[in-house]
Amino acid sequence: MKFPNFVLPVFTLLSFLFTQSLAQSTVPYDPSPFSSIGIVQAATVNDITDVLSGGTLLVNGLTVIIPRNLLVTLPSITVSWQELFKPDETLNLPMFGVKSWEVSVTGNFVGGEYIAGLVYIFQELLHTSSGFISNIDYATGELRIGGSFSDPTTGTRVIINDPVGRFGKVYADWPLLTADTDNPSIKAMTGFPMCIPRFDPATTVDPLCPKKNRPTNSLGRALQAFNFDAPPVAATRPDPNVFAPLMKGDYVFFSGVYVTGDLIAAYSIEANLGLYTALGRKPSYLTITTAQWGIVGDPAGEIAETRIEGYTTDDSTAVTVFAIDVDPCTGVESERVLAVVSPRRNGRRGQWRYRTTAEDITPATREVGARMATGVQTNANGIIAGQFIQPIMDDGFIFPELVVFGQPWVVNEFDLIPFIAQGSGPWTGGIPGTTPNPAGPIVGQLDPWPGVFAPTPADCPEGPILIPRAFAGFPQTVRPLTQVTLTGSSGTSNLPEESLTYLWEQVTSPGNPPVALTGANTKIATFNTPAVTGADVIFTFRLTVSNAEGESNSTVTVTVTNAEADLITIESVTYENHGGTSELQVIAASSVTDGTAVLSLSTVNPAIASTPMTSLGGGRFQLMVNVRPAPDLITITSNLGGRVSTVTPP
Repeated sequence: MKFPNFVLPVFTLLSFLFTQSLAQSTVPYDPSPFSSIGIVQAATVNDITDVLSGGTLLVNGLTVIIPRNLLVTLPSITVSWQELFKPDETLNLPMFGVKSWEVSVTGNFVGGEYIAGLVYIFQELLHTSSGFISNIDYATGELRIGGSFSDPTTGTRVIINDPVGRFGKVYADWPLLTADTDNPSIKAMTGFPMCIPRFDPATTVDPLCPKKNRPTNSLGRALQAFNFDAPPVAATRPDPNVFAPLMKGDYVFFSGVYVTGDLIAAYSIEANLGLYTALGRKPSYLTITTAQWGIVGDPAGEIAETRIEGYTTDDSTAVTVFAIDVDPCTGVESERVLAVVSPRRNGRRGQWRYRTTAEDITPATREVGARMATGVQTNANGIIAGQFIQPIMDDGFIFPELVVFGQPWVVNEFDLIPFIAQGSGPWTGGIPGTTPNPAGPIVGQLDPWPGVFAPTPADCPEGPILIPRAFAGFPQTVRPLTQVTLTGSSGTSNLPEESLTYLWEQVTSPGNPPVALTGANTKIATFNTPAVTGADVIFTFRLTVSNAEGESNSTVTVTVTNAEADLITIESVTYENHGGTSELQVIAASSVTDGTAVLSLSTVNPAIASTPMTSLGGGRFQLMVNVRPAPDLITITSNLGGRVSTVTPP
């Protein structure tokens, strides 16, 4: 059949256009990376009864698949995707739909679907404000920032989101957006922890947030920079073992979320204060301000450096920087030292930095930490002084960036991040204030996998973990002639105690004398430290926990030094009425049992001045006193520097 002359060119053109339309109907390469920062437009959960359930997220018009096992990072905590939702499957975020909630999500476009690998959620991403504290309402714990100093009704209303009362009065309405109560998230620029007094300091002393920790100049103004004395300190001197109060006139940076029309619940407050502790002594404090991890992956991309930086209150002491590896089946954490760095002694005093150069520090971890070389101790407020744990935040994981433009963009290599590729052990729950689930499911590999070929998943046993996970506790630093308590755990609460056996052993070291362990075959063992006259002595102990399925072990160190304060334990507090007379009875013990410790008791509201307690022998003391009503706070102090506070039981 012969076509007219015009038909063949038209046919050729149509064939070309059809071919081009086919070529443009598919993406040039698959998978491809994506990163999106924007407002949460909608979110769903697949199965509200499954704590590790995935779902979907709508952001910037893109529907993103949230895989099962994905954990979401909030400003201070990590939760499962399901824990973001109420039972009716709506998001449990304050003022959602009124205030914008923003998300940073990183993933890959795979087979026509956007699949997430990392998700961070904030109310108004990077929401940070600053200003002078213009007024403080001690009855409510609210700050006014940026208002008139003479008008307490002006300025931004800010309250610390603190469900346990670590930094002041308890505020527990929105536990998902809590401040970090295990680390000093309310702090001076140096990392020294700050607080809001629970009582008006003009009339009542809060022993956990005393006004004396903010000494004044000759004009009565609080000093903006100050060096604490080495403990033990005189009763009237600033005490580094307790927090320092925020005060009217402090310049602060704060981040938080609106929980009502004009109230911000803050999860972070930084005061422009230079508070420093005694050189080479405990307690000291530190903070992490930057945590970025350069993923060492595809050589087609440029590898970013890993940066972990912060500040410390002791610029004379080295800082150990470490990654926290997590066993994908058991959840047991182990520290991997990255570097030991020295703080700056001038300029930005106390600043420390760790940055990689050419070394490969793979694998990346969800959290990193820093610890002072002088060691840690639990201070009177209940935080571990001398260390700081920080999650890698929304801009923290830096994947290789393309070097030669025009080549396929480098895929986000989630297989190089173990907690995504392998999992992170049993999930007992992430919401503060809720009861942990000891039989929680194991967080496994993301499903669906945000890539083409999923790595081989961890081979974890079906059902609950059956082999105990030994944990020998945290390092301790104590005085000579002190009774030390070693507190171990199995780390697997679903295993009955009667099925477990414990064994404590001293790990011998040249020059260290052997000590006699009491209760070496129990979870809690004790020993008495020897006299030390010269250099510090470091003892190491190993705990082995076993059952019929197997065993594991863990070690802990105890440093004995004359520079350490004693540890005070409150054994009992009772308050009773006897025929119209109200009696407070307190029994407490010092860790120093050789008779050199002397304990005293004081109370707040009503106030009882520091009163010596009666020795019961063996470092134990008792005091019975008539007082009405029951005091709000009870504080025990030692002549050797120890201090502890508690509330009167109802």
